[in-house]
Amino acid sequence: MTHGSLFSGIGGFELGAQMAGIKTIWNCETDPFCRKILKKNFPNAIQYTDIAKLKNPPYVDIISGGFPCQDISVANPKGVGLEGKRSGLWKEMFRIICETQPRYVLIENSPMLLRKGVETILQNLAEIGYDTEWHCLQARDFNLPHKRERLFIVCYPARLGYTDNIINADQLQKILSTKTPGQTHIPMPTERFNAQSDYSSVRMYNGFSAELDKNRIKALGNAVIPAIVFFFFECIKEFDKHIKQVPTNEL
Repeated sequence: MTHGSLFSGIGGFELGAQMAGIKTIWNCETDPFCRKILKKNFPNAIQYTDIAKLKNPPYVDIISGGFPCQDISVANPKGVGLEGKRSGLWKEMFRIICETQPRYVLIENSPMLLRKGVETILQNLAEIGYDTEWHCLQARDFNLPHKRERLFIVCYPARLGYTDNIINADQLQKILSTKTPGQTHIPMPTERFNAQSDYSSVRMYNGFSAELDKNRIKALGNAVIPAIVFFFFECIKEFDKHIKQVPTNEL
């Protein structure tokens, strides 16, 4: 399977895909600092800069993206959701989904999206033939010692006719019972964690390399956790395997 990443940041989706054995063909990120990290870690991926200028990227099986949450997050009580300048970039992500028509889409955002715009996203995707399901997961669900709750929306073509959920609870337990590829499981701290003073803990609690320096904490704060993405990609792979075993006349 192949993967394309929008709003890529420092590559949380790319790392999760890599853990699952899925190749990232292209990514798109506007921040110059983040693009340097993406280029270093994924040198063979095509790199795009401005999502508003991105037109008809190469086909991939999975498109992922965590579009900006500034107009959605609980930190901005006056946020206007998808009508905002930043979170309104969902429209560009949706346009690229329409152009590329991937088999699967994986969206990440603040849980407040459930109150500020999720119905628009589900309607948009339904209108172009995608079924969707959504789940709120926390970092501590994956043995990481902080909450960091995020909403994930998984989409796949309705024509597949599949009725079971793509998200498999058994798959989560299987992943948690073994060491996640590329990640060290960290014991729960016995004292209150101070995010402002313990930069090394901030890095490792999210499953990223210890080589990240203090200048990169801002980028890390916006990043998706690779272990959670790995879980979703593994579920997609299992789902896709089942679909391919179903005779065409039964879909």
